[in-house]
Amino acid sequence: MQRFSILMFGAFSYLVFLATFLYLIAFVGNLQTTGLADWAPWLAKLVPYSIDSGRASGPPVVAILINACLIAAFALQHSVMARLGFKRWLKKALPASVERSVYVMTASLVLGLIFWQWRPIPETIWSADSTLAVAIGWGVFGAGFAIVLISTFLIDHFDLFGLKQVWAQFKTRVPAAPHFKTPLFYRLVRHPLYLGFMLAFWGGPTMTVGHLLFAAGMTVYILVAIGFEERDLLHHLGRDYAAYRREVPMLLPGLRHSRHGRISGDLRGGN
Repeated sequence: MQRFSILMFGAFSYLVFLATFLYLIAFVGNLQTTGLADWAPWLAKLVPYSIDSGRASGPPVVAILINACLIAAFALQHSVMARLGFKRWLKKALPASVERSVYVMTASLVLGLIFWQWRPIPETIWSADSTLAVAIGWGVFGAGFAIVLISTFLIDHFDLFGLKQVWAQFKTRVPAAPHFKTPLFYRLVRHPLYLGFMLAFWGGPTMTVGHLLFAAGMTVYILVAIGFEERDLLHHLGRDYAAYRREVPMLLPGLRHSRHGRISGDLRGGN
């Protein structure tokens, strides 16, 4: 019974993640206010809140303070729960197979809090003024989220989101250890998943004050989180990751490429 309950919790956590990820795309892109809503009128009901609409902003100072606290809560949850020490503690309190699913569920709930309580500050900072500029803005936005999704499958999507672990315990098997590899994007940058998020957050044809606050806050978090994550990866992988880090740039593709075609399958990008 316990094995089945863990499996169901893992599957439910994954479904919550999928819904949250799709909402994130609509939230950041304000999709319910675009022409897409004419084609899909139900979108406005599914996405009542977005980064620039859906809730009264209130005084700008209060809106900025609330939004900054929401970003800080997201950063704190991700950074604390992704640390090796916290993972070891959690595995003492819960079955080891459910640790990743707990992380995924908690992260999804914190994102849901951001969606629900975010205060739009819709004053425009810049806006694309030509068809080409609009297309480039949406192209960067779409490419960013595509890179995020593809990157999860390049490492191990189902391990990253806890499904492999809960399935293995249900079948009373030990899940296979992630292996070291550098597929596609990981030969160009060490953190394509984070790069994808940054492109998505800064993309789009319009930038408002609220959107700038969100993109800048998340970018700061990502840069800080990478430092913590790489420390853990060096501890876990040792010389393999140290060599990889010397050969491949962190976020911006350059001329340096890994000669060995290897990277850690444990690069979860889960801070």
